[in-house]
Amino acid sequence: MPFFAVTYTYEPAQTEEREANKPAHREWLSSQVYRGAIRSVGPFVDGSGALLLVSAPDTDAARALVDEDPHCLRGLVSDITVREWMPVYGLLT
Repeated sequence: MPFFAVTYTYEPAQTEEREANKPAHREWLSSQVYRGAIRSVGPFVDGSGALLLVSAPDTDAARALVDEDPHCLRGLVSDITVREWMPVYGLLT
C-alpha cells in the first residue's frame, strides 16, 4: 500500500486550544497507529505543525483519514498537505 507524507500547519494563536484537545488527538493517533493506517507521527520541534506518515490506497483516502483527526475536526490545523512518498531504503522498504 502506498505511503503519504501528510503535514499539518498550526497557527500559534490556537496553541492553547490545541493543548486542551491533545488527549483526544493523541488517542485518535494511537488508534490509527495500532491499526496500521499511520506508520509514524510527530510534531515539528518548533511547534509549527506535524508530520504523519500515512499508509492508504490513494491520496483521497489519506486525506479522508486525517480529516477524522480531532484537531482537524475542531479546526485546529490551518493547512494540510498530502504527498505520496516512496521509501527507497530503510525500515519501510
